[in-house]
Amino acid sequence: MNYKRSYVTEEAGRCLFTYKYAGSDKSISYNYCWRHISDLIVKFLPVWIAPNVITLVALIIRIACDVWVAYYAWDMAGSIPRVPCIVFALGYFAYIILDSVDGKQARKTGNSSPLGLMFDHGADSINTVSLSISLVCLVGVGQTWYFPLVLLGLITGFFFATLEEYYCQRLDLGVINGVSDGCLMIYAIGILSGIYGVELWTMEVFNGWSLIDMVCFVFFICSVLTAMGRYVLSVVFSVLNIMGSKAKLSDMFLRSSTFIALNVTFLVHYKFTSLSNWYLRILTIAYGLMNCELISHIMLAHITSQVFNPFRPTIVASCAVVCLYFFSPLKLQVPEAVLLWGLFLLCLA
Repeated sequence: MNYKRSYVTEEAGRCLFTYKYAGSDKSISYNYCWRHISDLIVKFLPVWIAPNVITLVALIIRIACDVWVAYYAWDMAGSIPRVPCIVFALGYFAYIILDSVDGKQARKTGNSSPLGLMFDHGADSINTVSLSISLVCLVGVGQTWYFPLVLLGLITGFFFATLEEYYCQRLDLGVINGVSDGCLMIYAIGILSGIYGVELWTMEVFNGWSLIDMVCFVFFICSVLTAMGRYVLSVVFSVLNIMGSKAKLSDMFLRSSTFIALNVTFLVHYKFTSLSNWYLRILTIAYGLMNCELISHIMLAHITSQVFNPFRPTIVASCAVVCLYFFSPLKLQVPEAVLLWGLFLLCLA
């Protein structure tokens, strides 16, 4: 039997040749700092270095830093030495700069392409998941409810940014945004944890609030204002403008439904799991990669002018199996570790 799995139609494939990226970053930190650093680096890069190689190197640097953190805190609660914390901050700084350099190198060498954009976007989505795991380890809240909330805050911002680009056909980052300005908070966390140790974040600051309580509060406010608020409103206004009817808002909610279901399932799994903390990282990676798959399909639909289908078979099946497992007698017959490893392998398929 000759089996072929196609992600795009022939017509959609032809759209790849006509796609042009549209977007801007009005951030103060980008325009007065990161842009000038990346411009300087690009001047010295030889033209034979492919943009995708820069993207890959940036991702390898980030993952290597996270692996080092995971060595000391695989169960999300280990004591992390100060050097890996400093290296984490430096590695993330390198990633942000190289993430800007790859696009500039593509334009310099005339190698800009929608497939390069897909690769860059995929690397960013993987980085978002990997970053969130290491970040909560650096502040010592990997085994608390702060962890899934931080993860979902980052993932939600990324999802709606991509959905905005799908509907609006461009992505404009504001004067204050989570990509260019949010990285400053991440640098600060890595450097401070490296100088004063992870114990710094448990220090009481005001009226029973620890330093990490205040940092997480600021993070949640920023997530709502810059991610959910801005991107959701952009998508809503775009749908109203393009489709001309409030009834068509159902289209936006339909295309968000799988994302919502997936992450509600993650919270259910996180709440009811009976596995040891050793498995917590595996659980997070599995759900994180499924989010990456969903976001990548939005971008693929965007650059090929296809209609985004949110009902990915692996994601729908995973949500159904997990809910069935925790709310049926199946839990008494199948070890949860089998379920988790099955999800992990499924998300890699």
